[in-house]
Amino acid sequence: MSAPSDGRRFAGGMFAATAIAALLGWLVSAGKRPAPAAAPAAAEPVAATPARLVTPPRERLGVGSCTSSGCHAAAVEGHAAWQSSYTVWATRDPHARAERVLHEPLAAQIVALLAAVDPARPAVAAHENTACIGCHAPGPGRLAAEGVGCEGCHGPAGDWLVAHTLPGWRASGNTLGMVDLADPYTAARECAGCHIGGPSTAEGFSREVSHDLIAAGHPRLAFELRSFKRAEPPHWRDRFAAGPPAATASAALDPLDEWALGRLGAAHAFLDLIGRQAADPTAARAGTPAHAWPEFTALDCYGCHRPPIASLDRDAVAAGGPPRQPPGVPRLQPLQWSLLDLLLPPDAAPLLAACVAGDAATGWPRPDAALIARCLDTFDAARNHVQPALQPLPAGALARRIVGRSDPGVWDEAAAAHAALQAIADRAAARGASTAALEPATAALERLQTLLQFPGAADGQGTRFDSPRFTGPGRYDARAVSAEMETIAATLEQIR
Repeated sequence: MSAPSDGRRFAGGMFAATAIAALLGWLVSAGKRPAPAAAPAAAEPVAATPARLVTPPRERLGVGSCTSSGCHAAAVEGHAAWQSSYTVWATRDPHARAERVLHEPLAAQIVALLAAVDPARPAVAAHENTACIGCHAPGPGRLAAEGVGCEGCHGPAGDWLVAHTLPGWRASGNTLGMVDLADPYTAARECAGCHIGGPSTAEGFSREVSHDLIAAGHPRLAFELRSFKRAEPPHWRDRFAAGPPAATASAALDPLDEWALGRLGAAHAFLDLIGRQAADPTAARAGTPAHAWPEFTALDCYGCHRPPIASLDRDAVAAGGPPRQPPGVPRLQPLQWSLLDLLLPPDAAPLLAACVAGDAATGWPRPDAALIARCLDTFDAARNHVQPALQPLPAGALARRIVGRSDPGVWDEAAAAHAALQAIADRAAARGASTAALEPATAALERLQTLLQFPGAADGQGTRFDSPRFTGPGRYDARAVSAEMETIAATLEQIR
């Protein structure tokens, strides 16, 4: 069944957590686009001790170091995107209020419910709670109030602030610590540190959202690079935007490459998180005790949280489609794990299967650390494999493969397919396909996004949902999802 979460909902288009108004955060729509999301809180099943903020190894200077009008604080209108980066962040970007949400009623409710797990431990306010500030307020001392500022994504600027103003500076390949967010693989891994979960901060603050935290009211996390970027108010020049060939001629990568590399980076972060969660399931991990493996956030939520009634007739889906997962049998989170066979070399499949072997029927043995490391290396190596593998594939053939591998009865798979199909359509546009030729696919993609959105209006009891409904009004319509996916594939098969 759907899981209620006060004040948070996901919409599908996909993935920007709404403050993250939550999952595809995935996506509350603003017009045709989802509302962007503020950074999620990291989790623990009991209240943490207050944080002692210390200066990290690389010095953070704060957003004030970027605010010169000759640098990044120019007016938005009439200036290049990089010149108004700070202005956009300060006035439009939910990351700027990531710390402020820790003072709101929902944060207090979550902390109180977590504290109730162990009444002997005092509740710690969210804005001081080590389970929250790792993602919501990563700056030391007074910089915490900035939320997720420039250095939260680009890296502490103490070593590179001056250097990046000099002629000839390139973020790519620099050795001073500035994160090259123009690289989709790097960007996905950087964002995923909070939007999927990552290692603790230099100060030891957790960056995980556990099942306990979700049960207390925090939205579950989901991430897809291109969808988050579409939801984010842009303060960069988009090298991967759809458009005529001239618009992307200077970019070695196209929209489909951006999707694929972003998918690999997110999968790397997801698997790395699983490896750390499984390393010692009886020990406290950065304030987030895990007393059992697997940690449920690694698994498909809707394997359990749905009624025992298939949303599509099993025979209708089985005809040429993927095997259905029986209700009540969770598997690895398909939002991050599906479609990887399109992006990895064929010989990677057995390794991945061995890396995370297990299911609800036979048990989930703790993953072997050495296998996890080999799988992570496979993702790193695949970043060089994926572009030449995808470049020659016709739009229609690739779209058909994605539709054939995606179960429309599983919301996560349909959402992952939407992101992939959108990237294929954008690549077709970048390669010169006409707007008229793409119009049926474009319209179907918009309808599919609407179908994937979660119920957002109050249901009469003041409750919002951050998961699909499978019964009652507003229920997830897998048949309609299947029809739209078919329309998209059929249209793209006509593109030459």
